[in-house]
Amino acid sequence: MRRSDQRPEVKAPPRWRFPDPTRLWLDNGMQLMACHREGQHVAAVSLVLDAPLNTEPVDVEGVATLTQRCLDEGTATHPGPSFAEALEDIGAVLGGSAGFSGSELSIEVPARNLGPALDLLAEAVREPELRADDVERHRRLRLAEIEQTLANSAHRAALGFRAATIPRRYRCSRMVGGSTESVSAITHGDVLSFHERHYRPDGATLIISGDLSGREFGQAASAFSTWTSPAEGYFSHEVPEARTPQCWLIDRPGAVQADIRLGGFGIDRGDPRWADVQVATHALGGAFLSRLNRVLREEKGYTYGAHLVNTPMRDGGLLSLQGSFRTEVVPDALSLARDLLDLTDAPITPAEVVDAVAFTTGVAPLRYSTAQGITDRISALVRDGVNVEFVNANFQALSLVTPESATQSMLELLPPDALTLVVVGDAASLHDELLAEGWPVVLAR
Repeated sequence: MRRSDQRPEVKAPPRWRFPDPTRLWLDNGMQLMACHREGQHVAAVSLVLDAPLNTEPVDVEGVATLTQRCLDEGTATHPGPSFAEALEDIGAVLGGSAGFSGSELSIEVPARNLGPALDLLAEAVREPELRADDVERHRRLRLAEIEQTLANSAHRAALGFRAATIPRRYRCSRMVGGSTESVSAITHGDVLSFHERHYRPDGATLIISGDLSGREFGQAASAFSTWTSPAEGYFSHEVPEARTPQCWLIDRPGAVQADIRLGGFGIDRGDPRWADVQVATHALGGAFLSRLNRVLREEKGYTYGAHLVNTPMRDGGLLSLQGSFRTEVVPDALSLARDLLDLTDAPITPAEVVDAVAFTTGVAPLRYSTAQGITDRISALVRDGVNVEFVNANFQALSLVTPESATQSMLELLPPDALTLVVVGDAASLHDELLAEGWPVVLAR
């Protein structure tokens, strides 16, 4: 064996691109998308329904959530437990959720059983039994879930920040699954009515990813092509606006730590500043050694973690510092956080831009390496009314971000003198101290 002293040439990796799905539209208005991924033998399927939560009657908010949760309790073809047994027989797992932009039903199944899985998925949305006893059981479960959510300080802070940032006239200012009052008012008839009116193929999108055989569109057409829409039609999505900045203190008597949300109304993916905000968010609070976590956790020891979270909606979004802090350090932590979010004298650096772009583009091949990852991303974009081409276009936009553009985007969205603050903690220990530090907090429920 000959030994060579010449080092092999290492070439740059090929540019990664998000897959472009094959598309087809059925005559009933339903869109089909398929992404073939060789070797992904577990297919991931998602059916996205264009049923935004602002279509719920105000007095029974949460009816979309109850409707979605009752879909797997039995169908006309497979009543009661036989539906779950049919799923189990083909190795399928059914899930779903209702969100502000629409409802979703998903299924994972071995690719060889995709056809039968699509048939069962079609049954769930077209002919669910929606029995009165199942509706009542899920209603009680949802009420218990609300109680548990409100007892959790972090969840309460997230809900409070949403309410403090978005005017109440918008559905997205309130809980996805409804309040105690609205869920208590939901009847069996409300669920039947919501399903009849909003579970419809026009505007629906079926996404399939996996090692596909080429027969998936035929199988989907067989399962869904005879699904029809009711006569009453289109429902528009709401376009929320920002509320004037608020400073709320939500009392948790005796709490030894406080949950904080500090930020404001953000942007959606259609905003030209989106890539700039991604970079700035990563630099400030998106990585372990980002500015917020480095100071508030590593240097000060005030918290186990402080993050800046960018949450887009279909229109607009939420941008906030999130963290739990010991009660006695909250005033100082907030002052430090406000200073760190103010980039006037400490702009984003070139090194931070490089690091943020490298992270975002570098993690993408791993994030989307599975059929589930691809389907989840496409379904999220569909719910928010964004073209799938956005993923690749955003990578190009990231390469154009400069320290100046990233800094400017954050100064525009989080002006230091117009931040919304929500603190969930012991009001007796925090109220006067926060006022003394210049936070005009008011007690809120």
